[in-house]
Amino acid sequence: MDEEHLAALRAKFPLPDDQPDDVVNRTLIAEAMDVSANTITQYLQKGMPCQTVGGNGKDYEFRLADCYAWRMEMDAEARERRVAGAAAAAQMALLFRNDDDGDGSPGVVLTARQIMEESEADYKRNRAAEMRRDLVRTHRVQELFEDVLVEFRTQITTLVDFSEMEFGLTPEQVDVLQRRCDGALIQARRSLEQVTAQGDVVPFREEQESLPV
Repeated sequence: MDEEHLAALRAKFPLPDDQPDDVVNRTLIAEAMDVSANTITQYLQKGMPCQTVGGNGKDYEFRLADCYAWRMEMDAEARERRVAGAAAAAQMALLFRNDDDGDGSPGVVLTARQIMEESEADYKRNRAAEMRRDLVRTHRVQELFEDVLVEFRTQITTLVDFSEMEFGLTPEQVDVLQRRCDGALIQARRSLEQVTAQGDVVPFREEQESLPV
């Protein structure tokens, strides 16, 4: 992305007045955008601006204003795509209602502008709820589960060897314990997939109830 494009984005989506601009490393930009380091890698693949490309011991560097404007642009484009899809679906629904309703009445169908306004209102309500932590985005839940699962996998894969040495298990007992641990890992992965396959945003309280005991 060239500087002219970045300047246009920064003008369109400036940082809030109380937010200072700065150049930060990969860890800090992940913290600033409230995402994981893996998500930053995905953002880079999607075109997020990077002031200095890292590698071979050299840190990546990111300008906060550039990354904020890029993210806001991405969010705006995603909302526009959802609105366009909703408008097209509403138009088709009108056609089906005209064909199928006994009285031929088309019913109430929102205009594209009304859909846009409703979408913007929903977005603001969801963002406010997210700031209150009443809503949690699925990708954040998934990142949390992934981190927990990595630690869980590390601990459970060493459990068999530890138990064999600590308790003098027989080969048959080791085999039984190994199969049990493998089953626990498989079930943990299935639980992760079930939790993260429901959409972009999930209620925080439902997320807590979904956590494995």
